[in-house]
Amino acid sequence: MNTRISYPTPFLKILAICVGIASSLLWLLYRIFVAAELGLSAECFFMAQICVVLFIAPYLASRRVHSELLSKQHDPQWRLNPTTSAQQLLTLLLVSQIPLLCWVFLSTGAALFLTGVPFVKTFQMLVMLTVYSLSAAAAGAAGAQLFRDTFLGTEFAVLLSCVLISSAFLLNPLARYVDDIQPFIPPVLHLNPLLVACCIFDGFDIFRNPLLYERTPVPSYNFAYPNPWYLIGFGQLTIGGCCLFGAWQLIQFRKYRV
Repeated sequence: MNTRISYPTPFLKILAICVGIASSLLWLLYRIFVAAELGLSAECFFMAQICVVLFIAPYLASRRVHSELLSKQHDPQWRLNPTTSAQQLLTLLLVSQIPLLCWVFLSTGAALFLTGVPFVKTFQMLVMLTVYSLSAAAAGAAGAQLFRDTFLGTEFAVLLSCVLISSAFLLNPLARYVDDIQPFIPPVLHLNPLLVACCIFDGFDIFRNPLLYERTPVPSYNFAYPNPWYLIGFGQLTIGGCCLFGAWQLIQFRKYRV
């Protein structure tokens, strides 16, 4: 009797690996945030989700875009049609995020039942995580085209996210040279992806946390978190759109140099 062994499809393998790594990273970051007392359990869970998305989304996009477009560079039909590269870049970007978005849906659904987060706030979390996934993926695609390497492209996107997250702390050296940093605070708050948690969860003020209160000058000034909450999403989409346009321009530039 001949026995045929069926193997999982590449998508299922990628999905399983993505879910495993993302869940492990989520648990680790969640425990760190809870230990640091940055917020309640639901708030720490949401911030951990954001960090996981910002770390994994660029790698998935950078890997997919770099491997697929590298094989197309010597295709004459592909090189002569600028709209083909734009459509393919956008398609690769969206397809690369499917495993991560599946994990986002599952983990956010788990948060709905395990942390007692209201459905409306859970839906808002899901929308913002989807936006972050696409914007971070665009940054990863731009980095992959800029450096022609998957890991360097990922590092470029992760570094960009780290700068945006730590921008409130970067105001400390700026305060030494500027008398009034008040005008710089609104852009910092609107571009920081973690601060959407302060917009969605009522009463959550991360800058009043004892761990952060004296490490950033923001609490010393009058400030308000972005309102409504989706304003931060618009900022991230703008950054992602610029990165996507930059990636497409790099592709067009290299088409005529091959």
